[in-house]
Amino acid sequence: MNQFFSQLLKRQGVKSTLYLIIALILIDTAFTYSYKLALNDNIEVQKKLDEILTSKGTIISNLNNIDMSLRGYLLVQNEAFLGTYEKIKSQSRPTMRFLDKQLPSIGIEASVLTNMNKMLDNYFDLMDEVVGLSKAGAMEDALKIIKADHGTAVWETYMKLSGVVDPVIAEQKAAAQKKYSDLLDLSLIFQSILLLIGIPTLIYTVINLSRSQARRKSLFEQLDRQNRALIFDSNKPTDIQDEDRVIGDIIGNLNKAATFIKNIAQGNYEVKWDGFSQSGSEVNRHNISGELLQMRDEMKKKREEGVRQQWVSEGLNKVSEIIRDHQTHFEMLCEKTVAFIVKYLKAQQGGLFVLNEEDESDPHIALVCCYAFDKKKFVTKRVEIGNGLLGQAFLEGEPIYLTDVPQDYIRITSGLGEANPRCLTIYPMKHNDTVVALIEIASFTPNDQYALDFLGNACKSIAASVIAIQSNAKTKMLLEKSQQQAEEMRAQEEEMRQNMEELEATQEEMKRREIDLKNNISKYERSNAA
Repeated sequence: MNQFFSQLLKRQGVKSTLYLIIALILIDTAFTYSYKLALNDNIEVQKKLDEILTSKGTIISNLNNIDMSLRGYLLVQNEAFLGTYEKIKSQSRPTMRFLDKQLPSIGIEASVLTNMNKMLDNYFDLMDEVVGLSKAGAMEDALKIIKADHGTAVWETYMKLSGVVDPVIAEQKAAAQKKYSDLLDLSLIFQSILLLIGIPTLIYTVINLSRSQARRKSLFEQLDRQNRALIFDSNKPTDIQDEDRVIGDIIGNLNKAATFIKNIAQGNYEVKWDGFSQSGSEVNRHNISGELLQMRDEMKKKREEGVRQQWVSEGLNKVSEIIRDHQTHFEMLCEKTVAFIVKYLKAQQGGLFVLNEEDESDPHIALVCCYAFDKKKFVTKRVEIGNGLLGQAFLEGEPIYLTDVPQDYIRITSGLGEANPRCLTIYPMKHNDTVVALIEIASFTPNDQYALDFLGNACKSIAASVIAIQSNAKTKMLLEKSQQQAEEMRAQEEEMRQNMEELEATQEEMKRREIDLKNNISKYERSNAA
């Protein structure tokens, strides 16, 4: 348990002490508020009870004033004394109504006022009679009533009322005062406790805050170091005391990283990390900023590779489309494919050479089509197998790529003049490892590996198409020859059929003549027998 509290104070010491102080202050505030309420209640109770006592005391004081006023009136016959009497008389009933309303609120039944009300009513009736007799001149009778001292009975009734009301009021005053005093004592005790606990707690809090400030400074120093080591080092000094600046640098670097990644995700591979070049790439080589820049370069390279591969794929699709559209016309196929390849490679000249085996004793390579500056040049060109670059490429079956073209090998011409090409590519077209044709491309700019890959794959497709067309041509020739032979056989069959028909007709005629001859012989024999 001690270890638990020790760990709690170590980890949550300042927070716990602050919570304790706040709790004590809240409790003290509650006590203070209760003390204030009790004070207000005490004042209200005391005021209410004093008002009841004052109103009750008004009854007897009014009696004394009435007695003095009427005695003065009877002696000097001054109407001013009657004014005082009438005023007191008019105030008597509101006073009794007030008491009738307030006494039940302090636990006294209103019925205790019944006798008092009757006595007052009788007393005021007698005093009215005294005034009437005095005004009528019957002074003796009026004095006689005064001397009878009817106020004594009222006084006795008043004392009985006071005997009931005064103890209750005194008791309630004492209870209210005691409640107020108890809360005051409790509040003083708690404030003493708050003082005894609060001062050590505040001292402990101040010490812990000082330690926390030191740890906070160390933490921000570590955050700054980690920010520079892991995210981005701007090579600018940072005031560790300015915590907002430290946090702002971290947030700023994270925002830079997020913006950088977002731009890369959107395909913007030209995005830069603000401040990277100024701070030095070596410092940030292995943190997030350096890694992101390396990732950008790699992705940029991959995208360029993808674009080039797409370029190769689109070119091969176009070559396939040309082959599909002209697969039955050899010369048109050669012209269209050569023209497209030269334009697609941004070259200047190109030619297609195909193996000619029409004369089995004289196989050679023949130029079937060429392309230069969007103008077809139909020229007659024969290359012997093994002679020159073309013949050697055909014989070896390997592509030839030259960036130092001999001056007299080929010239690229235009309306403005002519020039020697800087790059020459000869690529064999193979089908089942057998060279069936060659393509020669001349250009002013060298071809990269993607262009050579495109050319190699295009040559495979063209070679297959050339073989297919040649096979189709041979098949067509054999079919035509077979059809011709079939026609000749059908003609011979028709001639034989006609000969058979003539032979059958001759046989029928011979049979008929034979029958006629037999009939004639029979007739002749019968005639001789007769």
